[in-house]
Amino acid sequence: MTETTAPAHGTVRLSRHFDAPREDVYRAWTDPAEVAQWYGPDGWHVPFERIRIDGRVGGRWEVTMVRDTDGFEFPLGYEILELREPSLVVLRHTEHDPGGAEATIVRVELIEDGDGTLMTLSDGPMIADGVEHAAGGYDQAFQKLAARLGSQDPQGAGGRSVR
Repeated sequence: MTETTAPAHGTVRLSRHFDAPREDVYRAWTDPAEVAQWYGPDGWHVPFERIRIDGRVGGRWEVTMVRDTDGFEFPLGYEILELREPSLVVLRHTEHDPGGAEATIVRVELIEDGDGTLMTLSDGPMIADGVEHAAGGYDQAFQKLAARLGSQDPQGAGGRSVR
């Protein structure tokens, strides 16, 4: 008899403080011109013409990341589950990734924090091997976002937890 087990799953959880109003951080997630300036890990970019955001519940949030070295394209597509300006973006990734979970939920919460914004992101469930990879990619993207927003400390009061 052969036994098989499902791969272990986990969730990425990241928090970052940005020296910017939460309306600006919200717009960074919902305005294609803003998303094009920061989304994706180091060595990747998202061309403006490869972004589609239908900013309503039930709409789509889609980007295609392009690797700088060889032009390899990595499309990502999400259904918008919740939008609460300027405090919440919730997306469901329903396209199946080989070896990954069938659906993941990305939740971005924005809380006023002094003169800035505390952004908390969770993304999962995903296979355990993908959690660290995703967390690293988000870390790099959020450093680009911090630079875009003029934040002094992209790591801020946040940190990351992976489980």
